[in-house]
Amino acid sequence: MSSVIREYHERHDRGPVSKEYTHELQKEVRSISGGYMLEREETIKVDGKTVLYVVGNALADSSCCGFWGCHYALVPGYVMNWRHTYNEEGIPLTTVEAIANEEVERKITKVLEEKEGVSQVRFW
Repeated sequence: MSSVIREYHERHDRGPVSKEYTHELQKEVRSISGGYMLEREETIKVDGKTVLYVVGNALADSSCCGFWGCHYALVPGYVMNWRHTYNEEGIPLTTVEAIANEEVERKITKVLEEKEGVSQVRFW
């Protein structure tokens, strides 16, 4: 089974999955071909639930194949417990529940594309 298919089934077959989101912004992550940075966090209400999303930028500025950039949103999920504890580095953690409903994902994607002007929306 491919990793993409496995990821789909993990997200959609097990029901709600909760994870800890680390509130770490303005930290550039570099790779051999470029890097990315999460710039800010926001929440929106969708169907009466609070959804956490993060806006960031990715840049391929040291790639052999040319220059490329992307303004994107990452959606950790529904907020279950906002900044309830800290990790070992003292960074706040929020418990989120993954969004496992394609209709809700489409609704959120539409809102974020319009509101944030992002070219990609990814869900945990």
